[in-house]
Amino acid sequence: MVQKKGKNEKPAANNASDGSTMILDYLRKQNRPYSAIDISANLHNKVTKTYAVRVLRDLHQKKEIEGRVAGKQTVYHAVQEEADETGPDAVAARDEEIEDLQEQLPSLKEKEKRMQAELNSLNAIPLLSELRDEIQKLEAEKKSLSARLAKVHGEGEAHVSPKEKEETRKNWKLWQGHASVRARICRDLWRRCSEKLPENMTQDELWEHLGLEGGVV
Repeated sequence: MVQKKGKNEKPAANNASDGSTMILDYLRKQNRPYSAIDISANLHNKVTKTYAVRVLRDLHQKKEIEGRVAGKQTVYHAVQEEADETGPDAVAARDEEIEDLQEQLPSLKEKEKRMQAELNSLNAIPLLSELRDEIQKLEAEKKSLSARLAKVHGEGEAHVSPKEKEETRKNWKLWQGHASVRARICRDLWRRCSEKLPENMTQDELWEHLGLEGGVV
């Protein structure tokens, strides 16, 4: 590690400030570990070994340099400074990172679209509780219409005027249409809900498990 002393160079008198700065600058420029003897020799005895030992210890205590034991002596090296984020290398690294992110942007947007579509599809599927309520309403309406129809016919026991019969017929036709539409809605809802069944379960088993009345729509 010891560099050869240049010709015609004379040792400089030690100055507390200049000598410390000289040693610190030297370590930063070399960016490798040196002992006090190495530094004194490499600086062409501008600082003495004894002075170099004292300055190195002081700088180490201030954590301006780092030191470690190497054999029978202690060697020191400059603390690695953080990279300058405004320097050319840092700017080039940021530009490269930006370029990579821009290249990933289209695929990320496409992935976001797919995920949004899946989310919308899941939100469109009604809850099983809503499906059960709809089926119960249809069953109740069906019973009500059946009871009214039985009353109209009355199996010949009750007298119903033609006007009442016509009115009942129209109501029956109207509610039959409502029932048909709601049954279609119910079948569609059930189809969507049963697209993804729990493992080891059929549609019939799910219908029965939910306690729904009637056959599977």
